[in-house]
Amino acid sequence: MVISFFKYDMKPKRLTRYLPLNSLVMCLAALPSFSYSNEQDTNLFEIPLESLLNIEVVSPSQTVKKISQAPNIISSVNATQIASMGARTLSDILKMLPGVQILSRRNGRDMVWIRGIPSGRNSKVMLTIDGVPQREGLIGGWSPDEQIQINNIERIEVIRGPGSALYGGDAYSGLISIFTKAKAPERTRISAGVGSYDRKSATINTGKEFVGGTFVLSGRLLDSKGYPQQYDRNGFASTHDNNVDAKSLGVSLRNEQWQFGINYDDYTTEYPHYSSNQYKSQRYQTLSAHIQNKLSFDKLSIENQLYTYKVKRYFERTITDLQGNIDFYSDSDLDSTSNGVRSQWSYAFNPNHHAIVGLTFQQRQVGEYHETIKKQNAVEVNEYESRVIRDGDLTPSSHNRAIYFQQESLFFEQRLGLTVGVRVDDYPEFSSETSPRIAVTYQGNEQWSGKLIWGTAFRAPTFLQQYEVRSDNNISGNPNLNPEQIETFEGEWVYHFSANNNITLRGFSSYLSEFIQSVNGKPYENSSEQLHVPGYEVEWNNQYYADWSHFNRISTSFNYTRVNSEQASLAKDTLNWLLFMEDEQFSFYAGINYLSRRNQSLSYHTSVKVPEIAQRDNKGSYWTLDAHLSYRPSKQSAWQWTIGVKNMFDKQHYNPTYAPDSYYDVRKEPQSYEMSVALSF
Repeated sequence: MVISFFKYDMKPKRLTRYLPLNSLVMCLAALPSFSYSNEQDTNLFEIPLESLLNIEVVSPSQTVKKISQAPNIISSVNATQIASMGARTLSDILKMLPGVQILSRRNGRDMVWIRGIPSGRNSKVMLTIDGVPQREGLIGGWSPDEQIQINNIERIEVIRGPGSALYGGDAYSGLISIFTKAKAPERTRISAGVGSYDRKSATINTGKEFVGGTFVLSGRLLDSKGYPQQYDRNGFASTHDNNVDAKSLGVSLRNEQWQFGINYDDYTTEYPHYSSNQYKSQRYQTLSAHIQNKLSFDKLSIENQLYTYKVKRYFERTITDLQGNIDFYSDSDLDSTSNGVRSQWSYAFNPNHHAIVGLTFQQRQVGEYHETIKKQNAVEVNEYESRVIRDGDLTPSSHNRAIYFQQESLFFEQRLGLTVGVRVDDYPEFSSETSPRIAVTYQGNEQWSGKLIWGTAFRAPTFLQQYEVRSDNNISGNPNLNPEQIETFEGEWVYHFSANNNITLRGFSSYLSEFIQSVNGKPYENSSEQLHVPGYEVEWNNQYYADWSHFNRISTSFNYTRVNSEQASLAKDTLNWLLFMEDEQFSFYAGINYLSRRNQSLSYHTSVKVPEIAQRDNKGSYWTLDAHLSYRPSKQSAWQWTIGVKNMFDKQHYNPTYAPDSYYDVRKEPQSYEMSVALSF
């Protein structure tokens, strides 16, 4: 796993100053292992790809690790890559990674599926920001949409496959770790942009170095009408756009031993629901904060972290008649809090043997949650309770304690690596869960390397699955649910044809059991069936100088993923192709994302007797093209202009239903443009 690494500059430099050079790596975004190091920036074309085996990553072992020895399949993307790609959301980045599919919902809140494992509302993919789990208490999920402040990201590390041995049950099918910017920029950077659908945005990144530490601040404002939603069920365009209003602020204070960070997001969207006279409004306010201490001794390092993650959600649903009068109105609100503490001890016996021991405690709860109907058929209703989340007479709360251990060893002149890890989680609702994993890495020679990985993971039931109560006295929740289970086998082989030309082959096979489902509105239950999800990935990249082009440095990459699963909404085949070209003033990026025909969903459609919808649910294949062009008069210029386009050829593509609670298809984003200007001073 060495084909797409680059040097990352930990010295504070203006992101845009080195945009043309660093943007070159953006074409590698579809490859398995973007990564970083603490060394100075170096021209990528001067670095043979096989020499990048020594690049380091953090997430696989919670310690700095050479990428060729990392006990996971990992991809990493840094800030310069994100800027070069012109990414607006986290989904824009993730969709170009191998094994990742993005499914859009009608409210614009995307879902991330990794290697064919269904993840309704992202409850099976763990997201952390600076080590803080982003887990909303009710559904156990998170959102990769406009809610996350892209301009505050230093790097993203994505692990495909179970990560429960170190990270717990939320890392069921994968882990996404976001690290916010730690170094103050040499100069303050502000940007402003406008785009399609009345999109207006502004960002700021600033900071200051002081004696013994660093202060960093980033902020963002976004306002957009969004695009008119369109559903295939009746083929109509909604009268309500997918409006978005977002505000974000991130602050961090750091020195060699202490780190304090806080990230606040306020995200509001209004979107159509079922038909043109129905619409919903949702507002999410999230607060993520942590304080962290690191102590280093001769062979021992200790890291302690205390964190909190809070979510406030406001939800409204309105139905109007033909005259625009309110015929139906309901609302709900939810407070969710997750608090935790983590202590990790790492001991290096010698350069080849390293052990990690960690203890974690996490407490989560929801405040009083209810959804009420206040007007029905144009008649005022006295706070009619339609749905509640309640554990007996109390609102739900839970906690878990965990201990984990991991031994990392190198043999035979550091060519052979062996990692053995295990984690034990204790929940009050069910018996303790043990998550072991083993990884073997081998560096054969300068041309090839390989990995073999086996691991298990679990996912605890959400509060919604345990305690939901419907107004019709149909108890949908089931407090006796068992955790979902997964066992995964992975293998990887990397071969270098030359210094700048290589290929990666990867295979995986996952076995899922005890997965939680609700059939025909019945209470949630654990399935007695076992789901097998096998597949493979192929990746290739090449970089070279071009005498025949105005852009004298060109890099291209390709990745293909095949997932053999019958899960509804899944595309069995995905393909990404990226091209990057640059000279001293211009940089150009183009990326093609292809999804094959999606599997159909029959479970809900047949139950409501609309088989014709089930037939249309099997949507055809599609591809989209995104492009981004940036210009800087010179490397020393304070100004930079960019223009980007998403879905350049306006492909009319839809997401089929993903779960039994929806029976219509959602049109994904049509063609859109954005222009921006940035100033550093």
